[in-house]
Amino acid sequence: MRKKYLIVIIVLISLLLTACSTSVRVGYNRPSEIDMGRYRNIAVASAVPFKGFQSPGFYVRSVDDVAASHTHVRSSYDRSLADEVASYATGSFLRSLSSTGFFNITPPEKADRMISKNRLGYSIQDDVEYYGIDAFIIPRIVSMDVNEYLSSERYYYYDYSRIDENGKPLRLVDYRYYLTQSASIVYSYTVIDARTMTVYVTKNFSDKTEETTEVGRYGFNAPDPVLYFEKMIDNISRIAAFQLAPSRAAAEIELMSNKPDNKSADAAYDYVKDGNIAAAQKIFRDVWRQSSHLPSGYNYALLLAVEGNIDSAIGVLEEIQSSYAGNGDVLHLLSELEEMKRNNAAAQAQIDGTAPYVNYTDSSSSIFALVMGD
Repeated sequence: MRKKYLIVIIVLISLLLTACSTSVRVGYNRPSEIDMGRYRNIAVASAVPFKGFQSPGFYVRSVDDVAASHTHVRSSYDRSLADEVASYATGSFLRSLSSTGFFNITPPEKADRMISKNRLGYSIQDDVEYYGIDAFIIPRIVSMDVNEYLSSERYYYYDYSRIDENGKPLRLVDYRYYLTQSASIVYSYTVIDARTMTVYVTKNFSDKTEETTEVGRYGFNAPDPVLYFEKMIDNISRIAAFQLAPSRAAAEIELMSNKPDNKSADAAYDYVKDGNIAAAQKIFRDVWRQSSHLPSGYNYALLLAVEGNIDSAIGVLEEIQSSYAGNGDVLHLLSELEEMKRNNAAAQAQIDGTAPYVNYTDSSSSIFALVMGD
């Protein structure tokens, strides 16, 4: 009984602490890994399919004799899967880049024609100027593979309608059968400066997924592995968009607790919970100015940042530092906000196209043919 009461007390304390903690989200702009500020007008080519993909056998192979004897599962894909995956990759990449709102995109049908023209030895500078293209981006399926196999697993069960020589229910053996499918992909995209026809950057990705499902003795078609590739490609496309375009981010930061307690600040915490940031900020500001109450000063600065006034928030924290030098919480928040300020500035420079030029590759010549997998 004592143990039961102890558990109840612990739960109540946990709930109380959770209820007392209040957090807010501070938004900021995050610069992209690759500065595309000079290349916001892009022509996106169709994804290049993997040319070495082969058709599987008609039936999925078995890795043991029992599975081979009792299962017949047909493969559900052929060599055309490579083209299907590349087509999906084209659409997924376009959707992700479009969702950033950062780029003006010339679609694949135009980009492909220009790239083909260039590879035949013709100049495409008039086309580049006509469409206002800063860069070509070429996604490519470098390689892909599907591995699928059948296996068996022995298990025992009891037949209670029959007994063995010891008078016990008869123990029998049977098998369960499993289909395992794995899909792997190596994917890249290359950004090519449309005016110099040199490679600006290439990024590579690899991913793998595996699914195992129980199957019966009777034949059926294995699940189409295109679904596995689509999930991996969507994930890669989202990462690529973050690499290429500035994005909005947010940090969730807890308000400082009202300790030492100041009754004048109590209402501000309720306002924050209700989403009334302006009213809460005013109370924290007044309490800080009237009594130099550390939690109120900290929270005032934090709510300034929530409203986007990061410079003002940093100023308040520096003011707090003059009275509470070395306070770890204040120093930590100050460091976080200064990092957000740097991120905002770097992202804005990318948006404006004024960030210092970075050379991401050593290539000094056009490699359209290499990028396309020739």
